[in-house]
Parts: sequence; C-alpha cells; structure tokens
Amino acid sequence: MALTDERGANPSQGGDGRSGREQTFDRQPPQDLEAEQSVLGGMLLSKDAIADIVEVVRPHDFYRPAHQAIYDCVLDLYGRGEPADPITVSAELERRNELSRVGGAPYMHTLIATVPTAANASYYAEIVAEKAVLRRLVEAGTRIVQYGYNGSEGAAIEEVVDRAQAAVYDVTENRTSEDYAALEDLLQPTMDEIDAIASRGGDAQGLPTDFTDLDEVTNGLHAGQMVIVAARPGVGKALALDTPLPTPRGWTSMGEVAGGDRLLGVDGRPTTVVAATEVLHDRPCHEIEFNDGTVVVADSEHRWRLADGRILTTEQLAAEDTPRLPPHERLRLPERELPVAPYVLGVWLLAGDPDTGGLRTDDAELVTNLELEGVEPGDGPLFGDEIAERLTDLGTWRDHDLPAEYLRGSEQQRRALLAGMLDAGGSVSSDGTIGLTISELASVRARELVLSLGYACTATPNWEDDGDEFDTSVLVFDSGPDEVFRLGRNNELHKRLRRESDEQPARTVVAVRPVDSVPVRCVEVDAADRLYLAGRSMIPTHNSTLGLDFARSASIKHGMASVIFSLEMGRTEIVMRMLSAEARIRLGDMRGGRMTDDDWTRLARRMSEISEAPLFIDDSPNLTMMEIRAKARRLKQRNDINLIVVDYMQLMTSGKRVESRQQEVSEFSRNLKLLAKELNVPVVAISQLNRGPEQRNDRRPQLSDLRESGCLTSGTRLLRADTGAEVTFGELMETGERPIVWSLDERMRMVPRPITNVFSSGVKEVFRVRLASGREIEATANHPMLTVRDWLPLGELAVGDRVAVPRSVPEPLGTESMPEPEIVMLAHLTGDGSFVKRQPIRYAGVDEANLEAVTEAAKHFGVTPVRDEYASAEVTTLRLPAPYPLARGERNPIAAWLDDMGLFGLRSHEKFVPERVFSLPREQIALFLRHLWATDGSVRWDETYGQARIHYATSSRRLADDVTNLLLRLGVFARIKTASKAGDRDGYHVLIYGGENQLRFLEEAGVHGARSPQVDVVTEKLRSAVGNTICDTIPGEVRGRVRTALPDRSVTRREFATRLGTEFSGSATWKRAPSRSRSGGAAVLEDTELDNPAARDVFWDEIVEITPLGEQPVYDATVDDTHNFVSNCIVMHNSLEQDADMVILIHRPDAFERDDPRMGEADLILAKHRAGPTSTVTVAHQLHYSRFVDMAKE
Repeated sequence: MALTDERGANPSQGGDGRSGREQTFDRQPPQDLEAEQSVLGGMLLSKDAIADIVEVVRPHDFYRPAHQAIYDCVLDLYGRGEPADPITVSAELERRNELSRVGGAPYMHTLIATVPTAANASYYAEIVAEKAVLRRLVEAGTRIVQYGYNGSEGAAIEEVVDRAQAAVYDVTENRTSEDYAALEDLLQPTMDEIDAIASRGGDAQGLPTDFTDLDEVTNGLHAGQMVIVAARPGVGKALALDTPLPTPRGWTSMGEVAGGDRLLGVDGRPTTVVAATEVLHDRPCHEIEFNDGTVVVADSEHRWRLADGRILTTEQLAAEDTPRLPPHERLRLPERELPVAPYVLGVWLLAGDPDTGGLRTDDAELVTNLELEGVEPGDGPLFGDEIAERLTDLGTWRDHDLPAEYLRGSEQQRRALLAGMLDAGGSVSSDGTIGLTISELASVRARELVLSLGYACTATPNWEDDGDEFDTSVLVFDSGPDEVFRLGRNNELHKRLRRESDEQPARTVVAVRPVDSVPVRCVEVDAADRLYLAGRSMIPTHNSTLGLDFARSASIKHGMASVIFSLEMGRTEIVMRMLSAEARIRLGDMRGGRMTDDDWTRLARRMSEISEAPLFIDDSPNLTMMEIRAKARRLKQRNDINLIVVDYMQLMTSGKRVESRQQEVSEFSRNLKLLAKELNVPVVAISQLNRGPEQRNDRRPQLSDLRESGCLTSGTRLLRADTGAEVTFGELMETGERPIVWSLDERMRMVPRPITNVFSSGVKEVFRVRLASGREIEATANHPMLTVRDWLPLGELAVGDRVAVPRSVPEPLGTESMPEPEIVMLAHLTGDGSFVKRQPIRYAGVDEANLEAVTEAAKHFGVTPVRDEYASAEVTTLRLPAPYPLARGERNPIAAWLDDMGLFGLRSHEKFVPERVFSLPREQIALFLRHLWATDGSVRWDETYGQARIHYATSSRRLADDVTNLLLRLGVFARIKTASKAGDRDGYHVLIYGGENQLRFLEEAGVHGARSPQVDVVTEKLRSAVGNTICDTIPGEVRGRVRTALPDRSVTRREFATRLGTEFSGSATWKRAPSRSRSGGAAVLEDTELDNPAARDVFWDEIVEITPLGEQPVYDATVDDTHNFVSNCIVMHNSLEQDADMVILIHRPDAFERDDPRMGEADLILAKHRAGPTSTVTVAHQLHYSRFVDMAKE
C-alpha cells in the first residue's frame, strides 16, 4: 500500500489553479509522509535504529495517526525486550484491535520497502521532528486566533494573552531528553567542577547570595527554586494618632485601629488591616494641607501615591510643586436594612416640618417622588404616624442630622439619600457645580455623604450679617455627568451647565509644614494597591531589602543577569538604594542632597561597575501574575536571566474576582513556583509576615506566621467524606492521616475534597462562636467564615450576622452495613443502657416494645437477657450477661463489642455515636435514629400552637452533636438547645423545627415502640398544615441585592410581588429576611448568582454569641480546589500554603527595642529548606546604607 506524495505542488498556486492567498486557509499542515514511513521502516529493519530514533521523535511528532499507533507499538515491544519486525508488530496491533486502522499487515511491508537504508533513520527522524515543530507553530497560531475571538466573547483578557504567549513559548522550548554518558566521560567535567569550587574557596555552586554562612547551608540559590524572604513591615510611614480613618461601619482613628479591623481602600471597597505598629515617638513630623482645607499630620517617611503613579515620602512631597493626589472611588458597600427609605429621609431632612408632619414646600413632583417611595398621602399628614415614629426613633424628627448608618449603606441607598436632600434644597450653579445649604449640625455628615459617592466637596460657613457666627454651611461639589437629582427640571438644568469630563477634580497639596513631633503609628492593609483612605476628606494614603541584596550579589558582583519586579518602590528609589549600598553613602544624605565630596568620589568610583551590571528593574504598578510571567519569559530568551525577584507578593493582583485575598496570594505563590521551574531560574519572592511575631515575647518569627489565614483549636472536628465520621485536628496531627472531607463548591453544593496538609500554627488568641442552632466553634479572629457577601474573618463578624452551615450531608464515599441487631442494640444502649466498668451491662425501659427489641437483638450476641422488674420505679431492667462463664481472658461479647467501638466504660454524659455508625447507608442511619428516639426522644402535637414538637434529650454534648450530624444524612436540620439544671450537669435537647423538616424525619426515621402511634398522628397533622417558612430564611442582604437588580430587569415592585405570589406591601416587602423557598426573589429574576444563597445544601445560621477564650494552641488544614471544609458542622475556610522550596524569615531585635544589646544585627532564619537542613544565620543590617551585609566580611 503506497501513499501519494503531494509535496510537489507549486507553493504559490494550488493544484486546482487557485491563488496562494485562497489556498492559505485549506492547505495541509507541514508534514513529510515519506520521512515518517522511512523512520518506521528503519525501526522495523534495525534494532539499533530504534535506539537512535527514540531520542529524537515522540509519538505525537507523526502527522498520520496510523504512524503514531505503529510507533507506539514498536516502542512497546522494544521496551519489553521483544523483537520489533513486521510480523511481531502486526500481531501486537491485532491484539490491540488497531491493525485494520493502520492499513493491515501489508502496510508493514510497504514501510520496509519505502526506506532507502536503515543507517540513515536518525536523519529521517530529524525531518519528522522539524515538521512536527512547524505544525505546532501553525497550531499555536490557530489557537491564538481562537483565543482572540474567545476573548472578545467575554474571556478574561489577561488569561487570553497569557495562554497565547505560553503557546508560542511551548513551540520554542527545547524538549529533547538528556543524553546518557559513560562514567569515564563524566569524570573529567566533574573534576573540573571540583577544581572550580576549590578555586572559589568553597563558594556555592548555585547562585551565590554573598552571605557566607547562608551559602554554606543552602549551597546558593538553585535553578527552579522558589525562595520566600519574609519579615514584618518596617516602621515609619506613619500618621498622627488622632487621624480619622473611615471604615465600612463608620469611623475609627489611627490610635484605635488594630489588626483585623476593616478600613476603606481607594477603590471604595473594604480592606483589612493585616498589621499595625506600636506607637512611635520622636519622629520628624509634617503638616500636610490640601486644597479643600483638610490638614493631616504625618511623619517624614509616610508615603503618598500621586496621580501620576509616583510614590513620594512626606519629605519629598514638600519639594514638589502642587503635587496632585488621585481621587478616591465611590464607596462600594452592601445594602443595609434601613427603617426609612433613604430618599424619604433626605427630603425630610431638608424640607420636613416636625410641627405639621408635612413639607415646607408644595412641589408636586417632589410629592410624587415620595409616593413612589411608599409615602401614601391620606387625610392626615404626609409623614403619617408610622413614618413619624421611625423618624423619631432615628433621632431625625426634630434634629435634622444624618444617621450614621445611612452613610454606610449601598451606593444606591446613598444616592437616593442625596437625591432626596438635593430635590428638597439643592441648586445648580452657572458653572455646573451643585450647591446645598444645610444646617451646620448636619453639614459634616452631609459632606461625608457626598465624599462617599466619589465627589470632591467643600463646605463653606454661611456667616451671619455681623460675621461673628454662622448656623448653616454651603456644600459645593461637582458630580460631572452623573445625574444626582430626581426632579426632572433640575436634571435638565444640570445637564446643560455641567462639564463634559467624567474625571473628578484632583486633590492637590497646597502646603507641607514641619511641626513638633507627635506620637504616630502606621498600619498595613491587604488592598492590592496598598492604599487606604484617611482623614475626614477620605484622602488616599499609602501603607507600610534582602531580595535587593540577592540581586546586587548576582548582577553587580557576579555578572549574572537578574530582574526585579517591584510593586512597592519606584525604579529611581531602587537604584538610589543600590547606589547607597554599593558606594556606602547614607541613603538619607543622598535623598536630602547632603552628600559630601568624599561621597561623590565613592559614587563615581562605583558607577562604572554598577552601570555594567546586567540588572533589569520593572516598577509597573499593579503588576499581574500574567504580566510578570510574560516579561520574565522575554528576558530569559533575550538576556538569559539567572534570578527573578518579586517585591512583594502581597501587592500582586490577578485582575480577576477571587473567593478571597488569601486564596489569591496562594495562587501567586504557586504560579511563581511554576515560573521558577519553567525558566529554570531561582525566584525570590518578598513577602510580609502576619502579626504572629508581635504576640510573642521574643518577637521571633515562625514559619506559621507566613500563612494567609486563621486557625482552629485542636478539638475542632472535621467532617470526613470517606467515612462520614468526624476527626479532630489533634487526631490528624497525631496520626498524620490526610482524609477526604466534605467541602462546599462555588454553587454551594457539598462535594468531597482531599486534605493535603495539616499543621500547627502556634499559640494564638481564640474566640468561641455560638450559632442560633447551638453549633459552636473555636477560632482565631482572622479565620474566615462564609457569609452571603463573601468569606469574612471572624474578627469582622458580629452578633446577628449569618454564616453558612450544611443543611444536609451526602452519603459518604464508602458505606459499610452493620447487622441490624447490632444497630438496634447500639441505639438502645446509647439511650437507656448502662455499661460502666465493673458493673453488669443493663438496659432499662418502660416500653415493652423496646424491651422486646433489645431481647431479640441480644440473641445476635448469644446473650439471653435477665429481666428484673422494679415496680416501685415503674421500670424494667434487662441484664445482659455473658452466655458462658468468664474465665481468664474471656469477656462478655457485648462488652467486647462496645469496647471495640470505644464506648465501654463511659457514663451517660460521655456517650457518643461510634464512627462505624456514620459509615452506614441511609436506611440503616434511619433505623438507628428510629430506635434511639424510642429511648429519650419525644414526638407530640402541641394543640395550643398548632405545631409539632420533636426533640431528643441527652446529658452528653458530644452525643447531641453526633445525633445532629446523623440527622443531616437524612436531610433533616436540627438545633441544639442547652437545658441548664441547678446543681446538676447541663442537658441538651436536639430540636427539629419546621414542618418540612419534621415531616421528613417522621416519614424516613420515625420512632419505634409505644410512641409509634403518636408519630402517625403528628405526621397526618403535618401533611395538612401550612409550613412556617420563617424557620428557614436566607440573609436579608439577598433581598437587598434583588431590590437593586429590579430596575436592571425592568421589573416594577408590584410586578415583582405578583411573580412571588404575594401581596404588594410597599416598603414592608424589604424589611424581613426572605424564606429560602422564595430565595428573596432571586429565582423570580432568573439570576443564578443571586439565587446561589438559597442552595439546598446551605443553611444560613445566625451568630448569637462571640466569646474570647484567651490564647490556645491552634491548627489549620489545606484543602485543594474548594479551599474550605466542614468542621463542627460549620463551613470554614482553609489555610493556604506557600509553595516555596526555601523560606527565609528576617528578625531584627532592635526593630522592637531600640536599646536591644544586639543593635545592628539581624537573624536570617532558614525556616524551610526542602533540599537541606534549616538554620539561623546572623548578619549585620546597615539600614542607613539600605543593605544587609555578611558579618564575616565586614
């Protein structure tokens, strides 16, 4: 069988006479079928040819799939040591059912006939490999075209560009395997390397860091390694303690703010304070005055980001000519439950008359707008009793000031409030600016309202005629093209006069004046740009060099190319620090223009060497991982870089919406590791530690301080997906086991995910969180919990907030049945049995059906119960003796069975459900609960309230938790209520609420014995009763988001109520938390994202108590993909690990104590070293030269 060679066609014209331009889109990819046939023919002829070809060609290098199949078959035979000829290959292909697909046995002989000589097989192989590279190039180009079109359809542009660059890079990547070599060929190069090491005096083989002791431990920085260098943020960059700081809930001050608190970023979104320094004294301070009259006091090192992207210190700011700061964005905050519609409140504040309950204006359009907000004009005052009462409760009926909670509502709520105020008392000036005359009392908060919408605003006192006092102020602001009125005539006027540009006027610095030193403090936030808002005017301000020393060592001292991606310092500042370090000139003198002649001489002497160093610096702001990867690839190809430094990791941004900032930073870590392996260079990532060191007496950092999330106590129970049981952190730490656990995916469905790591996080302050369902968990303040808005740290949550807990739990991955008599016996002994040590095993009951069930189950163990009647106590006891005399080493079979499950010897308050029960299939779980409820359970119908009462009582908290978990297997959500008893142990009731919940329990489990008829009665009543949906609601924020989405869907509120099947009730529609069945209306709008909180697998449980417990040992785990797990029946976020091969922690004792005896020293703590030992290296820090130095050399 021969194949036609079509390669002879004229490349400029197709065989059908079409032009090359037309043929471009349908010509075949680069190929050489004759070369492919010759390669295969040579392999069939010569075993030696196979050895040569296998290192050049891979299976996917063949164009024809049939050739790939033959090649695979030949390699398979060759690998097994069997001959590869036409007969054996045909037989093997026949066995694989592939012979007919490749052309049959005759084609094997065609291949042999095609090859001119097997001696040239390796040359034919190179032709095949070259064609394969060209095909991959064509495929890469095609994929890039497809990526382009996909990008235009909504794909993230960063991902599109990154995949395109990776496709081209893959084509050029050298994929050839390493050649083998004989030992004698390796001896001489090895001896040369040994000689080179000796000539260097034993210096590192990897890229040297220039720290002798560190290089001795690590042998330098090696290609493919990811190295994290981490420390606490440096002091300095501080603001005065009385500086106001806006928060998502109001205001705090620099003196009061603490780690874990939330501030507001320049993008208007909440940002978390990840660190705060001690109060700093005796620092040079300046007073910065802005063009809107705001004055802020900061130290000389505080950083300010200008509108042009530069970052200057306060000292440098003074030398600038009217520097401009960027405007802040409007605050992006969630909708709040507010007692009075914001627009209505705004109108009342400016035009309301408390004496009459009406308006001080008769504007008909204004009244119409109020009617649209639910204010119904009737026979009485416009602002009737209900609204008047609410306004009084707000304190605004007579004192017309803005309530603080309205200033932190959603953007829509704040715009509505401003629109009401402007409609009632605003005006438009001839230059298009908007004015509002308001009482001096309300002007401060009114200005805050305007600022919160992103508009620069000034407040000018409206002086009385005598000029001595004023009681009103005039607010003036420019809203640009935004419509801020609801009155049509004012909007038209504003539209005619306003400026066209949508850019807000810049805030400028008009003066920087030295002032006496005051106590100052700085904080660090987790915002990507490191900016937060400060001052009543919400001014954007910046927060708070070993990697630089590594780069200096590589490029200046050893001539190796390196690149620094700096997201914090500008390139000029980096170069200035390098010049200071190399020429040994004080950085402060260099910045302040105080260099001496000797300084200039030293600088000139070092300039030539520094200028020749192959060092590249990229200070692009807001670099994404994709951009770093793309630039690093180009630098590797063009300049063969040997080191990459990223300063610093927490400033990187993905440009995408992520589940949490912690997860985003973890992804950066993983991508940097992949970059190191891809380019085969060490990557040094500068990172910041959390507040762990500040909480220790010695302030010494630990590896756990690098992790990005909170921690849980050792007794925290994780819900396993493999067995269905729970396991504690303490048990996992002891056994080293890494089980599969239940986790929540992005659709809020329970899915199994493996734990990849469990670790200790040291000793930290812990809080107990108790939920309305009775569930409890102990966690640190920074541990995230899932709310309807996002993952939020515990420290940001408060009583009344609602968090996610599982509504139901799927069947475990592996189920294992138990004999039914064992299940029945276990259930009854757990409820009403006694099996303490040195006492007979007993079961006590009054229900004859239960006594019979235990008697029958005992036969499974060969035990015949002995019945004891106690008439006075109206109870019958069954003793369960051994069926044989107990000689030495023999035990009662029931006692041994209980002991095997860890139950024997326990008292009532110590009982629990054994692990084996959680692995039972669903129907046996129901059987266990049916008989357990027959002991201490209760089912009855409450005629007074017309509802069922179902509960199980126990004195064991662990048993109550276990029963609650078992109920989740049936899809039944239960609550635990503590029943306190004076002078006795607390009792616990497992309560089942809600008609749907109760009916599911009764129909699937029910109750055995005398209570069974009552179950039938309650079941029948529940089937005919209307369920109470208020027992199962989702957070009210969902309804707020639905309310906001109505205009986007062109749905009126009346139409919305009709779709829900409810009566329209004006503003009252939005006051209560919606039931899950109605999803807050999200399902009506067919909005998947809004409907997500109503997912079947999630119940939104309310926090009822947060109690501090002091410091305790804490632990955490890492879960792949979903990054969360179910613990104590609550959904908790996991810890996110760093993927570093080496972690170096910097510890400067004198950073905390200025008079520390180790002044000027720093410890480089090698806390993680995947390829060798850990150690601590002491170096000298010369911060005035902006460098660390080897003490041995200095």
